[in-house]
Amino acid sequence: MAFATRIYANAEFDAGYDSFVRTTGGELDFSDGVQVRALLVWLNSWGCRQFAIEHHARSAVAIAEWAVSWETRLPDKRIPPEALDDPAIDKASDSYAVLMGVFASERKGVAGPHTVRVGPTGAAKILFAARPESLPPWDEPIRARLGYDGSPTSYAEYLRWVRNEIDELCRDAAANGVKATDIPARLGRARSSLPKMVDEYNWVTMTHSLKSPSAAEVAEWAAWARVKPEGPSASPSHELRHPEASRSGAMQPCHLK
Repeated sequence: MAFATRIYANAEFDAGYDSFVRTTGGELDFSDGVQVRALLVWLNSWGCRQFAIEHHARSAVAIAEWAVSWETRLPDKRIPPEALDDPAIDKASDSYAVLMGVFASERKGVAGPHTVRVGPTGAAKILFAARPESLPPWDEPIRARLGYDGSPTSYAEYLRWVRNEIDELCRDAAANGVKATDIPARLGRARSSLPKMVDEYNWVTMTHSLKSPSAAEVAEWAAWARVKPEGPSASPSHELRHPEASRSGAMQPCHLK
């Protein structure tokens, strides 16, 4: 988790999400047209191409209409993910089922224009935007890796899987003297909820297939960092420098992107 979320942070992928959070103040109000349009802009930045820009206004109205009947069935905004019980998950799954079929945009085809729906990825991301503390997003590569088909039943199964993963994470943290509420900050992700951190882990390891190092590898690297350099040669933990440093006279750390 620590490795993957650090890689995610360096990817600088959250600019669109951060802008969305600034617009909403961290709590999405579906009755506010400005906020729902900001939601669609963020979804575009996260790869949801079904929300064509020219149809944002119509899609925003459709999503707001969905929220009138279904947002109240979502979990309480402050409930922690590990406390999400099965009845709450089932209600979220029902809301997801309806949201998947909501209008996203319209496309022209050989047989004429056809409606594009929100779909499984868009629905999960909208629910995450509404309940970031308990409902995680997902995408097609994550579903494929975990064996989920995008149906409401599989979404409920995914919520249970994430709940169990977070519960295990919290227990591991507690065993090391770290409170659940302190985990994001301790891992350098203070603005991320635990469900979002699970998504960050999934995005790195599943969507982009980057393998996390094993515990043995991390222990070996930590041992290298404790080796004291002798003479002009550097230890394995020596910080790499940009080639242009010799020309500028300033030695700048080389950061992985």
